[in-house]
Amino acid sequence: MKQRIIGILKFDADSWRGFYMSAYYPALVAAIVILGSLSGIEYYLNFLNTALVIGALVICPSIKPVMITLMTYVYQISLINSPFYPGYSDYYVSSWRLPVSIILAVLIVFAFVYYIVKNKIVSRISIMKTPYLIPTLAFSAALLLNGAFSGKWQVANLIFGAAHVIVYLVIFLLFFYGLERERGEELVRYFIYLTLLIAIILGAEMLNLFLVGDNVFVDGSINKTAMALGWGIWNLVAVSAAILIPVAFLGMEKCRYPWLYFAAATVSYLVSILTMSRNALIFSTLTYAACVIIFSFAGKNKKSMRVVVLIGLVSIALLGVVLWDKISSLLSDYLERGFSDNGRFALWSAAFENFLDSPVFGSGFYSLHVEGQAVFGPLPVMAHNTVLQLLSSSGVVGLCAYIWYRVSTVKAFIKRPSLAKTMLGLAILVILLESMLDNFVFNVYPMFYAMIALAIATRLDKEEQEL
Repeated sequence: MKQRIIGILKFDADSWRGFYMSAYYPALVAAIVILGSLSGIEYYLNFLNTALVIGALVICPSIKPVMITLMTYVYQISLINSPFYPGYSDYYVSSWRLPVSIILAVLIVFAFVYYIVKNKIVSRISIMKTPYLIPTLAFSAALLLNGAFSGKWQVANLIFGAAHVIVYLVIFLLFFYGLERERGEELVRYFIYLTLLIAIILGAEMLNLFLVGDNVFVDGSINKTAMALGWGIWNLVAVSAAILIPVAFLGMEKCRYPWLYFAAATVSYLVSILTMSRNALIFSTLTYAACVIIFSFAGKNKKSMRVVVLIGLVSIALLGVVLWDKISSLLSDYLERGFSDNGRFALWSAAFENFLDSPVFGSGFYSLHVEGQAVFGPLPVMAHNTVLQLLSSSGVVGLCAYIWYRVSTVKAFIKRPSLAKTMLGLAILVILLESMLDNFVFNVYPMFYAMIALAIATRLDKEEQEL
C-alpha cells in the first residue's frame, strides 16, 4: 500500500491503475459526491471528480472504474445550487461557471472517445456475436425517427431521441465490451459494493433533507412537494433508491457482512417510500417483499433471514398498534391522495390522440401538450406510461421495436438462471414496472444503473455459455 501511494504521488501509471481498480476509488468518489451535495461546494469538488474519471478512461483498459462515476455524477448536485425544482438556480450557468462547464463536458466526451478508440470497441462489435444488437439498433432507429412525417417534427425530437440512443445502445456496448476482461463473479461483487455506496449516498442526502430542509413537515405530515434533492424530485429519488433493493439483498449472499447489505436494502426501501411517491410505495414494497421471500428460502443466510423477518413483522405490528396516530399523520399524503390519477388520465388521453394523428412514427416526443402540466426545463411533457409514450412519440414502429428489444434482453436472465442474474433482472424490472406509471425509461440517468446491470448480466450469461 505504501509503495502504491508513493507511485500515485509520482503519477506512476501502474500505481494509478491499481488505485482505480481497487475498492478505494469508488469509495473516494462516493465521499466526493456526498460532501459536495451536503455542503454546496460540489462545483469545486467536481473538478476532482471529473479529473479522476478522465484519468480512468485514459489509463485503464477496463471500464469498471467509470461505473461509480456514471451512476452517481448527478447526485452531487446540491439543493442550494440546483437548476431544477424547487430552487431553479442559475448558479451553474452564471459568471465563469458556464464556459468552464462546457470545457469539462467536452473533455469528458473526448476521454470517452479516446477510450473507445484505444480499446477498439467499435471494431469488436459484431452483428452475430453482440447480444441484442439488431433489436437495439431497430429501437435506436425508431427513437431517432420519432415524429417523422407527422407535421409536428422538430429538431428537439431528434436530440431527445439521440440522447436515448446513447443510453440504450452506446452505454450498453461500452460496458459490455469494456468489462470483457473482468470475471463474472468478481464483477457481480463489485457491482454489489457500488450499490452499497449508492445507498449510502442517497441515505445521507435524504437524511440531510429531513434534518435541514425547508417545509419538510407540515402539520406533522411529510410534505411531498419538499421531497426533492438537488438532482430530482420525489419520483426520481424514489425510483433511484428502489432499483438498489434487489442487488443490495444479493450482497447478503455474495459479500462479507451480510447485515450491512440488508441494512443498505432497508435504507433504500425507506428512502423510496418516504418520498411520498405512490408509485414507489407500490413497487418498492413489492420488490422488498419479493427479495425477503427469495432470501428466506434461498442462499446461505436463509435461516437468519427468517428470524429477521419474524422479528420485523412483530416489531411493525407493535409499532402500528402503539404509534398508529403518529405514523398515519406522518404518511397522511398517501392516505389523502389514495388512488387519484394526479392528471395521468388527461396525459394518457392526449398521448393516444397523438398516436391516432400519426400512428406509424408517432407525433414526436415534444408533441404532447396538456393544460396544467409542468414543464421541466428543456424536457418534454411525458405521458407517464411507457406504452402510451412510445405510441405518442414514435408510433407503432417505436412500440414494436421496444417490445422486440425487451423480449430479446430477457433471454440473458432465463436461459441459464442464477440468483445473481435474477436479482440483476429484478432491479431492471423495478424501473420498467414503475415506468408504466411514470417516465423513468426516458429520464436518462435512472437508466444508467439498469443498463450497467444488463451489461453485467449479459457478461455473466456469455461467460456461462462459453464454459
